[in-house]
Amino acid sequence: MKRNPIFHQTRLRLAAWYTLVMGGILGLSSLGVYSVVAHAYYETIDQGLQSVANALHKSIEPAWQQPGQLQRLAKEFSLELCVGQTNCLPKRTSIKKSIKEATNPVNYYIRLLDRSGKLFASGGMKFDNFPITSKLQYWQILTDSSGTLYREITLPLYTQKQVSGYLQVARSITDLEQHLTYLRLALVLGLPISMIFVGLSSWWLAGRAMQPVYLSYRQMQQFTADAAHEFRTPLAAMYSTIEAAIKLQQEPKSNGRILDVLKRQNRRLSQLVGDLLLLTRIDQKELTGKYQYCCLNDLISDLIEELAFLAVETKVNLSKQVQVSEKLYVMGNEEQLYRLISNLIANAIQATSSGGKVTVFLEKIELYAMIKVEDTGIGIAVEHQQRIFDRFYRVDRDRSRTSGGSGLGLAIAIAIARTHKGNIHVQSQPGLGSIFTVRLPLSS
Repeated sequence: MKRNPIFHQTRLRLAAWYTLVMGGILGLSSLGVYSVVAHAYYETIDQGLQSVANALHKSIEPAWQQPGQLQRLAKEFSLELCVGQTNCLPKRTSIKKSIKEATNPVNYYIRLLDRSGKLFASGGMKFDNFPITSKLQYWQILTDSSGTLYREITLPLYTQKQVSGYLQVARSITDLEQHLTYLRLALVLGLPISMIFVGLSSWWLAGRAMQPVYLSYRQMQQFTADAAHEFRTPLAAMYSTIEAAIKLQQEPKSNGRILDVLKRQNRRLSQLVGDLLLLTRIDQKELTGKYQYCCLNDLISDLIEELAFLAVETKVNLSKQVQVSEKLYVMGNEEQLYRLISNLIANAIQATSSGGKVTVFLEKIELYAMIKVEDTGIGIAVEHQQRIFDRFYRVDRDRSRTSGGSGLGLAIAIAIARTHKGNIHVQSQPGLGSIFTVRLPLSS
C-alpha cells in the first residue's frame, strides 16, 4: 500500500480527518468536564459557606443591637469590636473553637456591618489589607491586595422587621483555584498527548480499514492483467491463422485446417468470456435460474457417465462411491451444481497421470451432503492451497496452457457453492493426490 501513492494519500487523509474529528470531540469533552467539575466545586463551597453563615446568623441576630448582648457575643465568637474601621487591630483572631475546627484549614472571616455598611465588628482570619465592599450583594467574589480570592455571602440582620445591619461570612477559595489549576494543567497537557495517540491509532485504523479495498484493487489489477493475457493468446492465434489464410487462399486444401483452428480458438475465447460473465453475475448476485429440488445421486451418476470419455482419453480410472442408501436432495440450480461438480472432476482428471484414478464420493453428515472428489494426481503444495480458488491462479502454468485451462474453474466452483450456502475444502499433499470436499445443506 505504501508504494501506491493513491492509497497512501487516501490513508493519510482518513487519518488526518479522524484525528481532527476526535480532537474536536476530546476538546469539547474536556471543556465540558472542566465546566462540570468547576461548577460542582463552587456548589460545594457555597453550600458549606451558607451553612456556616446560617448557623452564625441564628446566633447573632437575636443579640443584635440589644444592650449588653454585643459584648457577650463578641467574647463568645472572639470578635474584635470597632468604633471605626481604623481602630480595628490588624491581628489574627479566631472564630468560635467549634466553628474553627470544622472549617480548618480553610480560612474564614466574619464581619458585622451597620445599616450604612460601616464595619462594626470582625473576626476570623487576618484581613487588614482586605477592602470593605460597598456593594452588599448576596454572593460575591473578592480579591485582597495579594491577589487571593474569597467567596463571600452577605445576610441581612433585622431589628423589628427592618434591616439594621449585615452579617458577612467569607472563605478563601485558594484551595479551589489550586484544584482547578491542576485540572486545567492535566487537560491542557493531556489533550496533545491524547492527540498523538489518536493520530497513531488513526493511521493504523485507516490502514486496517483500507486493507480490504487495497486487496480488491490488487485483485482487480491481477484480474485485468490475467484476463488480457488469456484473451491475447486466442486472439494472437486467430490473427496468425487469418494471416496464413490470406497467404494460402489459393490453396483450397488448407482452408479446412485453417477454419478448424479459427473455430477452436473462437470456442476457447467464447468459453472464457462466458466464464467471466458467469463470475460477474455471481458477484453481483444476478444469477438467473429457478431453484428446485436437485438429486445429487442422479447428478453425480450423469457426470460420471458424461466425463468417462475424458478419463478414457487420459487413461484415468473414474468411479463413484455412494455411501448413502437414500437419495440426497438439495435446493438449488441444477445447471450451476452440474457446473460445480464437473469442474472439480475435470480438474482431478487433468491433474492425474496415466494409470491413476479419480473417485467421487457421496455421503451424508448430519444435515449436509458431502461430495468428495479424490484423485491420485500430482497434489498441491501447502503454499498454493489458499490461492487455488483465486481467479486465473494456476499452480502449474505450463500444464494449464497445454491443457487449455484458464484458471477460472475452481473460482467458479467455490462461487457456486457459496451461492448455495455451502463451501469447498481441499486436502492435498504433493505427489499423493488431492481431495476436494463440497459441503451443501440438504433440503428440509
